[in-house]
Amino acid sequence: MAAATTTTTTSALSERLTLQIPFPSARLAKIAADVLDVDKDLKPEVSQRLISTQDNILTLDFQTTTLKLLRTVVNSSMEMVQMVVNTMGTFDTEAEA
Repeated sequence: MAAATTTTTTSALSERLTLQIPFPSARLAKIAADVLDVDKDLKPEVSQRLISTQDNILTLDFQTTTLKLLRTVVNSSMEMVQMVVNTMGTFDTEAEA
């Protein structure tokens, strides 16, 4: 299950959420990060996303100007994560259950 923390800062991108999503292996977490990092932020002045991995943990860090935008960006990103995980389960012959 993903762990989440929310903080509010004083910069223009005042709303922030960090998700940590565990994967069965570091290799699968890295593949997910590489796939998700292809899409860059369209408007970095109102929304930014940082993707990283450490061992088998995929970390998604979001910063936006409003809570509504944060919800939208996180929702979209989680749909992409779900698609990546489903694709791994279907096509990755080394995927662990």
